[in-house]
Amino acid sequence: MSDRFIIEECERRAFAPKTGAERLDALRVVVSSREPARIDGVSIEHHWARMILQLHDALGPAEQTRLAETPMSRIPDLIGELSGAGGSRGPLS
Repeated sequence: MSDRFIIEECERRAFAPKTGAERLDALRVVVSSREPARIDGVSIEHHWARMILQLHDALGPAEQTRLAETPMSRIPDLIGELSGAGGSRGPLS
């Protein structure tokens, strides 16, 4: 599968969630369809969507809400904060 195909598919499937629940629903659509999509303007493939949903399920209620309401472009930083790694640059930066 070419990169061009993936980019074209992402452009056809775009979500602009207004709430955390809508953002989680968009991730579930990506996982169930196994097709990439743009969520909050960020290209998300199904394996990343599944990982974010698994992380969501493993968190406590306060962190679940925080993750769901975080725009996709900020998810790496939030994961770093939650894991203690200090953001998307990780512990080696």
